[in-house]
Amino acid sequence: MAKNWYSIQVWAGKEEEAKEKILRLLEERGFSDRVDEIFVPPPKEIELVFSPEKHERRRFYSGYILVYGKLDEEIKGLIKGIEGILDITGGDKVYFYRTEEVEKLKSNLVVEEIKPKPRYQFMVGDKVKISEGPFANFIGTVEEVKPDKGKVKVLVSIFGRETPVDIDFTNLQKI
Repeated sequence: MAKNWYSIQVWAGKEEEAKEKILRLLEERGFSDRVDEIFVPPPKEIELVFSPEKHERRRFYSGYILVYGKLDEEIKGLIKGIEGILDITGGDKVYFYRTEEVEKLKSNLVVEEIKPKPRYQFMVGDKVKISEGPFANFIGTVEEVKPDKGKVKVLVSIFGRETPVDIDFTNLQKI
């Protein structure tokens, strides 16, 4: 049987764990020569939720990993028996992917530098408190929201005069 690409459905969020389990089991049983590569689609986006400490990773093709190798009944049985693996895509009639399809997918999912994309909840006119930086503990009013830059223009009172200040989303708290 020739080596091909096929996909395995796993518990969402446990793709890396499933990959490690497959590799470990194949190594233990002496079948590591039958699988050349296991590809886990990388996280593509990170969203900050209110602060830098809390972030969420989202995956494209969540719940799937791609495997390149020989898929005989023995390997199929081993893989299906691993906890966290739901099935080999296609069930009894396994669907194989062309190498060109997988290479195109891999090139589209290459992650360069991931810039955090904050999730904001600020509207013009909102009262906010600045939590960090030189204006920490100042209270102001949102004048402009700049989602592409991850900043908010806040009017704060300095020496009795309204002054516009650009502040990162992560350094603000809604009052």
